[in-house]
Amino acid sequence: MRRAINSFIKSLIKIAVRLGFTWPLVFIYTKVIKEVSPLVKCDKGNNKKNTILALNPDRFRDDLEILADEFRVLRMPFYWQCKILCLYWPENLFKKISISRYCVPSGERSLKKIQEGLRSFLRMFLKDLYKRLSIDCVIGAAVYYKQDYDWGLVSDEVGVPYIVIHREGLCAAKKTKEEVIDKVSAIKAFKGSHIIVQNQIMKDLLIQSNIVNSNRVSASGCLRMDDFVNRIRDFKKKSKKRKKVVLFSFLYGIGSFIIPSNFNSHDEGFVGLFEHVHVSIARLAMENKEVDFIIKPKWGGQWLQTIEYHLNNNNIDSKSIKNLQIITDINPHDLILEADVVCAFSSTTLLEAAITGIPVIVPYYDEALNPEYSDYVLLKDDFDIFDVAHNIEEFEELIIERLKKVDIPPGCMERRREVFEKYVSTLEGNAKEKYIELINRVIEG
Repeated sequence: MRRAINSFIKSLIKIAVRLGFTWPLVFIYTKVIKEVSPLVKCDKGNNKKNTILALNPDRFRDDLEILADEFRVLRMPFYWQCKILCLYWPENLFKKISISRYCVPSGERSLKKIQEGLRSFLRMFLKDLYKRLSIDCVIGAAVYYKQDYDWGLVSDEVGVPYIVIHREGLCAAKKTKEEVIDKVSAIKAFKGSHIIVQNQIMKDLLIQSNIVNSNRVSASGCLRMDDFVNRIRDFKKKSKKRKKVVLFSFLYGIGSFIIPSNFNSHDEGFVGLFEHVHVSIARLAMENKEVDFIIKPKWGGQWLQTIEYHLNNNNIDSKSIKNLQIITDINPHDLILEADVVCAFSSTTLLEAAITGIPVIVPYYDEALNPEYSDYVLLKDDFDIFDVAHNIEEFEELIIERLKKVDIPPGCMERRREVFEKYVSTLEGNAKEKYIELINRVIEG
C-alpha cells in the first residue's frame, strides 16, 4: 500500500512539472536549501555577490564556508537531491550501475529512457528553481559522482555553469594515478563548464584521461590550506609542561583497495599495520605518563569501534589510560600546531605536519611491504623528508627519540615545502583568491 502511494505521488509530481506546474516543488526546495554561513563574519552586503549552489555539500569539508566569505553559497541537501533522482531512478540503480555504463548507456534502452525522463524533468524544474534563488552556478565535489552527473549536465544546458571542485587530489602513488585515469575516463567526457583541482598532477591526469581539455581545468591549490599556511608563518611554539604525540589514524585500504564499508572485514588491507600502530601508541602512553598521546580518526562510529577492537584484543583498555585520547571532533591543523611529534600513514597530514618543522614519523612495515600493497602507499617516493620506521620497535623508539631531540636540517625543510606545494597547495596562501577569480570568470562567461 505504501509503495503504491509513493508511486502515485511520484507520478503526480512528474506530470505536474511536465505541464509546467513547477512552483509547489520549487517552493519546497527553497525551504530546504539553506545558506552557508561564512567563516569570517563581515558587514558586506550579499546583494552583489554571485550565488553558488553546492551539490553533495558534506563532501566539501570547510570549502563552502571559505567560499561563503565572497559568494552567497547555498547547500542542496543530499537527501533532497536524491528525492528528485528517485522520481526516475529505480531502486538500487545507484549501487548496481557503474559510472561508465551510466554515462555511455549504449544499447541500453531502459537506461536511456530513465535519463531522458530525468533530464527533461530537471530542465523544467531547475530553470525555475535557479531563477527563484538567483543561482549563478552549481558546484560538485568530484567529476565521477553519478548522483551529480545529470544535475550538472542540465544546469549547464539551461545556462547555469556547472563547476567541479574536485576534492580528491593526493595522487602520490603509482596505483592511485592509474586508478584516477581509469575512474575518470569512465565518464568519457566532462559535461560541465570547468574543473578545479588542487595540483598540476591531478590536472595532467584529467587531461590524459581525455575527458577535458586544458582550457577547462585549472590547478588552483586547496582552499582549506590558506589559513593553515598563514598560521605557520606567524606561529611560535609555546613552552609547555607536557609534550604531545598525535597519530592521524588511517583506513584499512587506500584507493580502490578500500575495503567495503572501510572496516567490515579484518582479513584484507593494512589490518596488521593498523593494529600494531594503534597498539604502539597506547602502550607508549601507558609507559610515558608525562606525555599526552592523541589518536585522531576522521570520523567516529565503526572507525572508533575498530580501534577499540584491536586495543581490546591486546588487553588494552583505552579508557583507563589517562594520557590517551581518541578524538574525532577536533581541527587537525590545531592538533598539528600543538603536537611535538606527528605520526601518519598515506595521508595529507604527513605533509601538513612536515611544513611546520616538527618530526613526522611514517610506519612502513607489515602489509605496507607486501608487493600487492606497496604501490598503494602514498608519498613513498618522498620518504626522505620523514622519519620512516621499518618495524614496531623502530616506530616506538623513533617517537621517544624525537620527543627528546628535534633535528630537521634546512635542506630537508626546503624539500618538505617543495613536496607540499607539489601535492597539496601553494605556500603563498592565495588559493582562495584563485578560486574566486576563476569561479567569477566562469559565471561571467
